[in-house]
This record gives sequence, C-alpha cells and structure tokens, in this order.
Amino acid sequence: HITAVNVAMKDKMDLSMGVAIGSSTQVALFVVPFIIIVGWIVDKPMTLNFPHFEIILFVLSIVIVNIVLGNSKTNWLEGSLLITTYIMLAVGFWFENVVSFR
Repeated sequence: HITAVNVAMKDKMDLSMGVAIGSSTQVALFVVPFIIIVGWIVDKPMTLNFPHFEIILFVLSIVIVNIVLGNSKTNWLEGSLLITTYIMLAVGFWFENVVSFR
C-alpha cells in the first residue's frame, strides 16, 4: 500500500488504485486460505465459516468501493463514505460475538 500512496502523490491514480485493489485481492485469495491451512497443521480451530454479519459487512464494503471506483472523479462525500465503512467494519468486529466451533 505504500507504493499506492507514493504513486498517488505523483498523480497517477489509475496505477495507485490498481496496486491497492490488487494487493487486497492477493491477500483475500492467498493469505487467508494459507493461514487456514497453517491453522490446521498446528491444530488451531480456524475455518472459513464466517458469520452472517461479517459477510454483510464484506459485501457492503465491496459495493461501496465499486461505487467510488465507478466514476473518474471523487469528492469529500465519497471519502467520508469510505471512512464510515471502515469505522463500521471496526465496530462490527469489536463487538462481534465469537462462537467456538469445537
């Protein structure tokens, strides 16, 4: 993400967004399943069985990012929408009721 910020400061937003979205996709497609497999190896109870609330938050964040990326111009309202989504995710995970699967 540091590369995305550096490129954005040089006014190359297409490359910046590509780097940011690409790194997020790499984490979602590689790191999460890898951590699950490592958890199985060290006998830690990890699954990809997410609660409904988390799935709704993830889908909401995807929709909002698509809205922001849909047009070529942004304004303060779209920035505040992204920050509000981030805060909603943080609050949602802070107050989440974790259920053990064992």
